[in-house]
Amino acid sequence: MRKTSRCLLLISLAAALLAGGLAVHGFWQGSMNSREEGSIEIIGEAEPDPAAVKDVRQAVDAFPSVLESTTGIRLHHPVKVYVTGSEQSYQNVLKDAFRLSAEEAGEIAALSGGWTGGRRGLTAINARAGVMSTPADRISTTGHELFHQVQYELSRGRDTDEKALFWLEEGSADYFGAVLASHLGQRPVDKWMMDVKAELLGAAETASPDQLQHNNLEQRKALMKKNLHSYAMSDLMSWYLLSTRAEGTECRKLGEYFERLGQAERGEQAFQETFGIALDDFLREFRVWWQQEQKKEAVFHFVSRKGVREELADELARQAQLAQQSFQSHFGGTLHGEYQIVLASDQQDLSRAVQEFCGMNPEKAGTLAASSLWIENGSTVLINVGQLDTRRQQIFSMGTMLMRIMQSQRSGHPAEDMEWLVRGAGYVMGTVRLSESGYGALTQYRQAWLSVLRQSGRLPPLSHMETADGYQSAAEEFSEDTVSVLAEYAVLRLVDRYGWQSLADWQDKTRLTGDSRRAFRQVYGQDCRSFEKSIESSLGQSLLYTK
Repeated sequence: MRKTSRCLLLISLAAALLAGGLAVHGFWQGSMNSREEGSIEIIGEAEPDPAAVKDVRQAVDAFPSVLESTTGIRLHHPVKVYVTGSEQSYQNVLKDAFRLSAEEAGEIAALSGGWTGGRRGLTAINARAGVMSTPADRISTTGHELFHQVQYELSRGRDTDEKALFWLEEGSADYFGAVLASHLGQRPVDKWMMDVKAELLGAAETASPDQLQHNNLEQRKALMKKNLHSYAMSDLMSWYLLSTRAEGTECRKLGEYFERLGQAERGEQAFQETFGIALDDFLREFRVWWQQEQKKEAVFHFVSRKGVREELADELARQAQLAQQSFQSHFGGTLHGEYQIVLASDQQDLSRAVQEFCGMNPEKAGTLAASSLWIENGSTVLINVGQLDTRRQQIFSMGTMLMRIMQSQRSGHPAEDMEWLVRGAGYVMGTVRLSESGYGALTQYRQAWLSVLRQSGRLPPLSHMETADGYQSAAEEFSEDTVSVLAEYAVLRLVDRYGWQSLADWQDKTRLTGDSRRAFRQVYGQDCRSFEKSIESSLGQSLLYTK
């Protein structure tokens, strides 16, 4: 089973198809690959999602040849893949085809985007789940599910036994899903792993490797909770194993492990016989490596699209490194991970780049490109450099953008953030970078912001700008420039009184508590409404009100 998430997620196990028909009403039977053995049949709803079915079919058609070319293995038993278009129809399939009770089906539907019966050779996929949002997701998810079928067949049904290794079962299925997507021209395997690392680096908490070893069904359900990021950790462990113990023969080694699992007493035995290292030794090695990896300064891979000058790309890369130095100086830490920075030449090119690198449809990509200077998607950041035609803009924008990303990573991606503080801190860091580059002193910027605010006459309360919707509403009523200046002025007031480290402390407290407002009270000893009073005092009068 696999949980639902923002990148690629879904699960199911598999096994040999039972004789006899299965009655699931309202579905059509679709294409079946033409191999003599291991046929894979797609069964969809009467009104399926055309894009989902198209990508699932492409994955199904390619799966046998990619499996054989990378592992030397063929799937022998037949498989049926149900593609559903809603959580309700997904739940119905779990009841009708998998013979689950209504209660069990509801519980599983709430936890997962896909499921497979170990003795039925059946897989059910909810095409509306987050895991199925892009072609890369749909293809890799289908590959994941079908690889579970291979695991079952090779291990003689022991792949989900409590003696097997949970992390290698799920991590290897995700790995093969990434390989299949890459073979079909979608997200490269390296990009998949960059996204996994970005998810884990920004997670408030994660499951430990020790929790991902031998798990029964109830424990597996618990591990599916989104906040634990169990599958991302399994992916990282599996990728590291294959990178260090099976380079060049990754998929073949996976096949060998599951074959040995069918004969071994425990997963540890099959693991050591396949990869040449005791499991405990590997886990110690992995923990040391991951601890070191989390402390490394971020690596940026700049990708210049047609029309982007080489000199501009070099300058932006330089500004990214200077921003990191500024982060280290002010906060004692930097942005971590590995990022792909895509430079688009203009708004239209940004829209095309979003479609290409993020798998978004043209309409959504166009809307984002029209309203954004830069767009973050996992480990990929796309920038419209057509709006960065001066060195001043380049310095400010890189400082602001990387500060926003670092804050998100450091605070653990809370469900809700203090929007004025997040945006204001980004703008202030962009201004700090201007000051460090010789474009005026920070005191001059502070005085200019104060003058603008005093002349505005009407200003929104900070407490009305805590949410993203509230911030946007204030921008529409008072203008984007006004709320931006207020946000950065307020943040600078915090820095002047409590120091730069207080911003890092707020981010760290937010990560620990999952509540940015509570973290604000803990670090600054007051809530947002109380802090407004100090802003009013500095402005000389009570200007904070709305219509």
